[in-house]
Amino acid sequence: MSLGDQLRGHPRLVVAGAVGAVVPVGVAVGLAIGVFGARPTADASPLPSASASPSAAPSSTPPAPSATPTADDLLLQVSVDGLRMRATASTSADIVRTLDRGEVVRVMSGPVEAAGYTWYEVVDLDSERGWVATGDGGPPWLEAVPVEPTTSELLVRFQRDCDVTPRSMSGGIVFPPDLTLTADGRVVLGWTSPVVRQLSPSGLAQLQRDVLDLPVLQDSADYSLERLPNIPDPPGHGVCINSFWLGEGAARVVVTAVHWMGQEEGVYWVPSPERRALDELAIHLLDVEAWLGPAAWSEPVGRRYVGSSYLFWLEPPFDTPPPPEVVAPSVTDAAWPFDGPIAQFGEPVGQARCGYLTLGQAFETLRLMRVLGVPASTFGETSRQLSLDGLGSGTFATDAGWSYFLLTPRSRDGYPGCAD
Repeated sequence: MSLGDQLRGHPRLVVAGAVGAVVPVGVAVGLAIGVFGARPTADASPLPSASASPSAAPSSTPPAPSATPTADDLLLQVSVDGLRMRATASTSADIVRTLDRGEVVRVMSGPVEAAGYTWYEVVDLDSERGWVATGDGGPPWLEAVPVEPTTSELLVRFQRDCDVTPRSMSGGIVFPPDLTLTADGRVVLGWTSPVVRQLSPSGLAQLQRDVLDLPVLQDSADYSLERLPNIPDPPGHGVCINSFWLGEGAARVVVTAVHWMGQEEGVYWVPSPERRALDELAIHLLDVEAWLGPAAWSEPVGRRYVGSSYLFWLEPPFDTPPPPEVVAPSVTDAAWPFDGPIAQFGEPVGQARCGYLTLGQAFETLRLMRVLGVPASTFGETSRQLSLDGLGSGTFATDAGWSYFLLTPRSRDGYPGCAD
């Protein structure tokens, strides 16, 4: 039985041994978007900062009316700082650990009513297991992970590729973009540790005016460097490419441009006002929260972006052992949460293999890798563990040799994809 099948095998009744009650699991909602209904109780213990208003942004989706999550494949995201995971459903039980804002856990059983709280038994990515309370009547401490659709209408996607941070491997685009804006005003920002935020109506109108309506973005174009004639070679250095995708289907506009070269423009290159305008726009979009200002957002802060779909990329096995400092444990007999062995995952893309994982599969894949001791190797944050809200990679061993993998959340428009 695969790991995914084991997790789906929970009974419809769960026994809370610590409390001594048998509680029926409630209405099935799967991974439906929604927030747990507020409980008219209070607790001074599970969350140290519970009396203060949490700074985490509430879900932009209206709360589901009294929907109770089931234990079947439900993932929850922590929406406060320092949420305590306890050994049993009791405010006096030992603390297993504290959960950080944005962490995702899987429900194993519950709900259980005890000590004035609603509790769920959960497991985290390190396979630590315990009980957490859902709230004290104020903003919820846990939220059902929103299912971010990969079919949302794309308004604009921006990506800045520099030769020191290439986004492709073996001919495939595997890194997420720097910014994705969809028609519902949701913005996913960053690619190493992305966050998602909701624009206010005024903020969406501002982006429409200052970005989507720019004359330079109305037609597809590629603005490359043009050398001035009869001049010495320019100094050697790297370059960045700013890329913009606007709209969908046949009406999609794709604009690419080499970044503005500053003092070298007019000395070695023919100055391009289009490239300068696009480079200035790129600088703004890389820090769009500060550029637009607080009034542009309907939430005070963003939350960690957790996608509904993940790209899992496997480089072809190599025979030469990795360097001694690279730990590469064997995963040959691992019970992956998807069909078939890891060597047959997905479809060939050149010499590599590529496929997609659901959010639940991605959670269990990362949990399995931690159990097996596959070390984390993240981009930009070398000490950060592999997680659902960031781009991560690592190396493991199989019977075919050593393989390098990359796991990344996909944007809300389904990018990157194996065929991109």
